[in-house]
Amino acid sequence: MNTLSNILIEKTPKYEITIPSTKKKTTFRPFLVKEEKILLIAQETGSYKEILQAIENVIESCVDGVENASSLPVFDVEYLFLRLRAKSVSEVANPTIQCPVTNESIELQINLIDIEPSSNKNHKKNIKIDDDIVVIMKYPTLQMMKNNENDTSYDDPESFYGLIVDCIDTIKTKEESIDVSSLPKSEVEDFIGNMNKFQFENILDFFITSPQLKHAVKYTTSDGVEREVVLQGISDFLE
Repeated sequence: MNTLSNILIEKTPKYEITIPSTKKKTTFRPFLVKEEKILLIAQETGSYKEILQAIENVIESCVDGVENASSLPVFDVEYLFLRLRAKSVSEVANPTIQCPVTNESIELQINLIDIEPSSNKNHKKNIKIDDDIVVIMKYPTLQMMKNNENDTSYDDPESFYGLIVDCIDTIKTKEESIDVSSLPKSEVEDFIGNMNKFQFENILDFFITSPQLKHAVKYTTSDGVEREVVLQGISDFLE
């Protein structure tokens, strides 16, 4: 005999989804009341880390085959969560922004199904920083973002320093291939610190061109002027 909870779960619809970084197809179900409660409690705390932890828990519960969401690239997590939210609550979200010109609050309307990770033809994970040295990068994961104490900003390249240390996977020279995970973190920090400006910017370009969830939205302010805002990241897309 099925329990009452199993009767309901068995009737919950499933949807197909493709994980962006691997192109692997899987299925997911909408989140339930108990999972929505987890998200609401995390939002009420205002803690960024608790919100990320709640999102991690919900993805692991709802997406088939994802047992460790913290190991997924951030853009995978954002994409999966927005799809979950679209099928669990509504495909339309109405986030509010403050216009940087008029300072008035503007309610936007966006279709979450339209949001896809960006692609850049110049993006590459293998970065040649010298005739003899290639640095192979890996994408920032949810766990890295949870561990990162500082906000990253493209206007402040130095803010990426800690993330770069975490995202270097392998360093190849003519003589050897070095697995960075086997090295002390201090040694990787020294390696980055010894880069020249051009080499550092090449590494930084990996992050700038990486897949991101961003969406341009037009809106009109009270003065009749049509303006545009670019939404980026989970928090920008939700109310």
